[in-house]
Amino acid sequence: MKQGLLYIFTGDGKGKTSAALGVALRACCANLKVAWVAWYKQASWQTCESNIVKLLPIDVFLLGKGFHLKTKNLKLRTKRLKTGAVIVDKVSEEEHKLAADAALTKAQEILKMQKYDVLICDEINNALYEKLISLKSVKELIGLRKKTHLVLTGRNAHSDIITLADLVTDMKKVKHPYDQGIPALEGLDF
Repeated sequence: MKQGLLYIFTGDGKGKTSAALGVALRACCANLKVAWVAWYKQASWQTCESNIVKLLPIDVFLLGKGFHLKTKNLKLRTKRLKTGAVIVDKVSEEEHKLAADAALTKAQEILKMQKYDVLICDEINNALYEKLISLKSVKELIGLRKKTHLVLTGRNAHSDIITLADLVTDMKKVKHPYDQGIPALEGLDF
């Protein structure tokens, strides 16, 4: 192939990161080199997928600052879920933007190196939608891919990015345990 494929996993349903990690698993089984850059997840969360480096030869960069909640006039932003759990956003808008820029820079560096066969940009669509990064910068990132296959995840994929993609899967929520008051389960949801 002259150019790597561009995959997008988007939508309101569960499974976007899971689908991307499925691609990563297949790539590893084919002896392809994989990198994963996360826009929101941070190392302190200790999600199960952050343990993937113990099982597979994937380079993981968790560069996020956690949940991003746009609420004005609050130093500590919170959102209560139907389950009763509370999401907390502990950092400023500027810190989120700096983290998103750092993730973008890392993804650019990875593509410029051309040593990876697959690059997963986890929740980059969210970062674009929430204006933490620009449409222009995401298009430029896509343009850097050369032979590297690029996987973009996250809700609200931009229509311009969808147009550029080779594969787009829109995860539609039909039913979710959260709707029944069941919190996220370790090993299934994170």
